[in-house]
Amino acid sequence: MFDVVMTEKMNQLYDQAQDWTKPVQLDIHDKRLAGHYKQVSEFLLSYWVQNVNARNEYLRELKAAKWDTFLNVDRLDHDKKQKYAETEKMLADVRRASDKYQSEYEKIHKTFLAKIQELSVDKEMRQILEIKLGAQQKADQDHAIFMIELQILDKAEEMFKLLKTYPWQKKDQMILFHENAQVKKFNALYQDVLKLNAKIEKIKKKNVAALEGELKE
Repeated sequence: MFDVVMTEKMNQLYDQAQDWTKPVQLDIHDKRLAGHYKQVSEFLLSYWVQNVNARNEYLRELKAAKWDTFLNVDRLDHDKKQKYAETEKMLADVRRASDKYQSEYEKIHKTFLAKIQELSVDKEMRQILEIKLGAQQKADQDHAIFMIELQILDKAEEMFKLLKTYPWQKKDQMILFHENAQVKKFNALYQDVLKLNAKIEKIKKKNVAALEGELKE
């Protein structure tokens, strides 16, 4: 019954997690479970819910910062006339959101590792849970994506430095620098971003059922 309940709950969690515009509302309790099974189920579900909510809050903050419009040429051209005030704020907001999410992610993991000792389960089960949390952290696709997103942010900051430092103009929805050296550097950074985005898409497609399979070893 434990596996049945966990599969049902993880399916619900996975479905809700896809909508990052609002927090996950998952009932981690289930009357079909009791004793140690109930404790372990609620412990793991609570851990995953908190991780999903931390990730989705971070995504909402990126959206609020209009991060998806960073390289919009019309926006940049307009922002250039106001000394890049909007882009400066955007990058600061995204960096702040990233730092906050990283901190929250680590805090959740440490908190739940400590909580294992509070569960009224045997030593062997505690060790299994510790291994599960460690394996979850290593195999966490969302966090793997986040580490790539940090690289994209670094590249974006480098691109922005070029935009601020060297003269450029908008032409046919493209950014054209006056000097070839800047064109090459900017294009190289842009290609790096495209490759990093491709890595993210590969991770997303690799194993959509990972959440459901964690407890079936």
